[in-house]
Amino acid sequence: MFENTTTMPLSMLCRISMLWLFFSASSLIAQDIHFSQYGNSPLNLSPGLAGVFGGDLRFVGNYRQQWRTIPVPYTTFSGSVESKVYLKHRKYTKFITTSLLINHDQQGDLELKSLQIGIPFAVTFPLSKSNFLTIGATPMFGQRSFNTDNITFDEQYTGGMYDPSAAITENLSLTSLKYFDLSAGTNLRLQARHKRSRVDIGAAMHHINRPAHDFWASSVTNKEEVRLYNKLTIYSLGMLQLTDNFDLLVQGLYQKQGGDQEIVYGWGVRMHLSKNKYKELSLQIGADWRHRFSNSLVPHAELFYRTWTLGASFDWDAFSRAGDLVTRQRGGPELSLIYRLYKIKPLDKFRSCPII
Repeated sequence: MFENTTTMPLSMLCRISMLWLFFSASSLIAQDIHFSQYGNSPLNLSPGLAGVFGGDLRFVGNYRQQWRTIPVPYTTFSGSVESKVYLKHRKYTKFITTSLLINHDQQGDLELKSLQIGIPFAVTFPLSKSNFLTIGATPMFGQRSFNTDNITFDEQYTGGMYDPSAAITENLSLTSLKYFDLSAGTNLRLQARHKRSRVDIGAAMHHINRPAHDFWASSVTNKEEVRLYNKLTIYSLGMLQLTDNFDLLVQGLYQKQGGDQEIVYGWGVRMHLSKNKYKELSLQIGADWRHRFSNSLVPHAELFYRTWTLGASFDWDAFSRAGDLVTRQRGGPELSLIYRLYKIKPLDKFRSCPII
């Protein structure tokens, strides 16, 4: 039924949009911001990853587009900034990280919008000279809304003609809601002292307070009929130095929310093209395999220049029934951009943050 949307009746398109809106309001996994490059969206993956980077400031931007062939285009943007505050003067092994996280997405003809503003914070403790434990939390304030201007119903079509003044039985009195959300997580960083090898192992619990997300309550005052389930996230992000110029990357992710779960695992190879100071240049290519509602192959590539990281990936739904019936095997492109900044330290007894 999605083969030719240009000839689809307007009422059918609106039914599809309403159906998509309903599933967006009640579906478990689809509620959450979701990026295929989950390692390049650290604060969305876990509050425990706040501050786990080389440098003093980190800026992260993520953009994702999908579902344009349904047609209910889904566009997602995320941006964050993190800053480290060291607990002891001129000692850079123990620190607090304060952050700002903004997520925004919009989907479908009804412009279902979600805006989230989070304030992640974390504290990092050294376990040894090259191993660190980070514990973090993210209090987040959110708003969801949709636009009713383009909604039409079968009851408004009489005798083959559209009558916008016709009475309808649907109740759309609740078109927006605000909520508070809380997440927490921890991360263990293990890294080699004289090589590039390292691994991050962590877990997070999202939606600890299970905020209300219900557009379809029986009354406007009753907002507790549909609440987000807690979401458990477990991940591992590892890099192994193979030679002087090549690294092997292996990563995995498990998420469970209500009765749904997601498993992602993949690998990559990073080639260091230049290791000259202030002119570092590396190229990384790899692929992930995702088990969720459907199976997807996610090829990805990343370019590293100095303290900049540019990533690109594409979800390919060619291995699932949903890809055949809904998306016509067209997935979602995704981009990420990261910039790390090192603050100028005092020249006497200079020691940089040991996390690489």
